[in-house]
Amino acid sequence: MLKYLLIALLILWLLYSPGVRKLLRRGISGESTKPATKPQTSQARTTAVVPCAHCGVHLPQGEALFNDAGQPFCSEAHLRAQKRDR
Repeated sequence: MLKYLLIALLILWLLYSPGVRKLLRRGISGESTKPATKPQTSQARTTAVVPCAHCGVHLPQGEALFNDAGQPFCSEAHLRAQKRDR
C-alpha cells in the first residue's frame, strides 16, 4: 500500500514541478514558449540606395557624393570624370 502512495506522490510532484509543467505547456509538438526575437536594430533600418551616375554601382545614399545637379557618384574620381566629360 505504501508503494502506491509513493508512486502517486511522485506523479503529483512531477506534474507540479516547473520543468514538467513547461514541457506540458509547450505540448508534444515542441513549440517554444519564448517569443520570437526581434531583429537587430541595424538590420531593421532601411537605407535608400542610389546608382552612381558614372559607373552604375549602387551605394547607400548617405555615402554618395552629389554634383550640383543632384546626381549621385560613388567616388570623388567619378565625380571629377563626369565634370570633365561635359
